[in-house]
Amino acid sequence: MVINNRTVSLVEYRTDRNWLDQLPQWGWLCVLVTEEKRRTYADEVVAKLLLRDVAWVCSVGAAGEWVHDLLDEEIVFREVEALYLPPHDVMTTWHDDVEECLWFALYAACDEAVLLEHVAVLDMTQGAALPAIKAYLETLAAAQSK
Repeated sequence: MVINNRTVSLVEYRTDRNWLDQLPQWGWLCVLVTEEKRRTYADEVVAKLLLRDVAWVCSVGAAGEWVHDLLDEEIVFREVEALYLPPHDVMTTWHDDVEECLWFALYAACDEAVLLEHVAVLDMTQGAALPAIKAYLETLAAAQSK
């Protein structure tokens, strides 16, 4: 699905599958949907998003603010310790509402260093959030085609 010239993909985080291969490698924004504060899983996701050169991470859900703070802390840690970071600044936001987060990711987020061509929605809710996400994306796509 393409909305506002950005390809949208839905990726489900699972420990028994290689979800990382489903993420883009450049020119992308991650909408990270998370409901639980599970540090082990969050650490894995944060590290892999940075290794995949994500440009923006917009977190949403009950643990959205927490994972946003965790990502910001990881970026600072990597700067201080001279560990790998993408060659551009990584922007982070957190949102209370999934529809507002998706709208922001598709229409408002922009970057001077990276052309954002892809929005990957990374669902860490074991699929619980996917029906609402899909419905809203279909609404946006239908409105765009009018």
